[in-house]
Amino acid sequence: MKLSLLLYRYIRPSLVILLLLMGLRGAVALSADSLAWRSVGVYDSWEHSPFLTGQLQGNVRVEQGVIAFQRSRYGSNTYGLRLDLSNTFELTPQPKYIHVRLLKPKAGRTMLIGLGKRRERAGQSDRTEQFWVYSTHTVEPGQWTDAVFPVKGAGGIDIHSLVVVPDCESTHNLASDFMAYVGTIAINDSPLSATLSSNYPLGFSPEDATVAASEGVDSVSIVGRGDEGAVVRAPKVDGDRRPRYANLLEHALEAVPGERIVFAINGQLAGKSSVSVDLDNDGRFSATECFDGTVDLPASIPYGCYRLRLERGLAVVDTRLNVHPQRVTINQEGRNGEVVAADGRALAALSVPFGKPFTVRVVPSHGFTFSGVRIRYGYKLNADRLLHGTPQYVEQVIPRSAFKSNGVGTIPAELVRGDIVVEGIFVSK
Repeated sequence: MKLSLLLYRYIRPSLVILLLLMGLRGAVALSADSLAWRSVGVYDSWEHSPFLTGQLQGNVRVEQGVIAFQRSRYGSNTYGLRLDLSNTFELTPQPKYIHVRLLKPKAGRTMLIGLGKRRERAGQSDRTEQFWVYSTHTVEPGQWTDAVFPVKGAGGIDIHSLVVVPDCESTHNLASDFMAYVGTIAINDSPLSATLSSNYPLGFSPEDATVAASEGVDSVSIVGRGDEGAVVRAPKVDGDRRPRYANLLEHALEAVPGERIVFAINGQLAGKSSVSVDLDNDGRFSATECFDGTVDLPASIPYGCYRLRLERGLAVVDTRLNVHPQRVTINQEGRNGEVVAADGRALAALSVPFGKPFTVRVVPSHGFTFSGVRIRYGYKLNADRLLHGTPQYVEQVIPRSAFKSNGVGTIPAELVRGDIVVEGIFVSK
């Protein structure tokens, strides 16, 4: 290992790649929601990383507004490019989406780490990890991709730096370093990637389109049910105008295979040609997927999240239909500890009731504690989060403060809405 470290060298970007970078305006196009950075460097969450101990220096260059970063085989799977922001932003309960223009030569998961501090903790370092999140879709190698990362928090958390991890995979099989490139970074309310082809076209530009407040959509619901999964509400908007289009894809109505669903808009029965459901999840609404307010789900429909569109006059709302089983499975992953059921059972395809709270216990390894638990719930949890722009699962962190001193805590019912992966966030004492 020591000999290998001595041989570590900077990889110079090829002339072809540099010309490509300089010619792609899309990589560095600035907008009103762009995040500016004041300095760049490297970061690794592995406490014994040679980039933290001082054995190695990270290699970063800036060319024509594009940042070239050398992904080292000597860092951990979370080794990445650190960008210290010119201005902080707050993590709020309402999701925001960070868009990173990224070019890399290798396939693999892409992650974003947020470094910052809680406002009530005066002594906390502004390099404290506040979130880890994967890109909602695959970053294809060899082409610029607008990677999208959903972030949210409890409020009062300021993010000072972002870490772009272009290859969040084990380095055991990484034979050599490679270069990755980062262009513009922006934060906004849109979960859609600018580089993915459009799905479910609206037929109008939603940015500035409005309707009278009396014509807007306040809620969509399933008639005859009063449970949590039977209604989705739009955010309240003051004034006499409302957005014509409401993107409520982070929320979902719930149903089971074979169910007859009668939809309502603003508490009134949905009218003719007012409901569309992409029952085959192919990214479009076919003529047979448009309904007059009532949908009979096939008994054989696979469990999953399906794009659901409801229309009221000119107003349009997109949300999801979560077609779920009566019982779901819980698994756990992570290192430096484990998460088990409160009664000690392993979380290995453990079957639990859908929509019911479940109590777990976090067990750190010797020399470690934990800062919280990350919950990923939904379907196809190891695949891309977005299927044709529709979220298939949701990630949320339960903070350490929600657990007792012995590590026991409850996954609330609102997070048991599909299969679950529980990951303890373990840190050195």
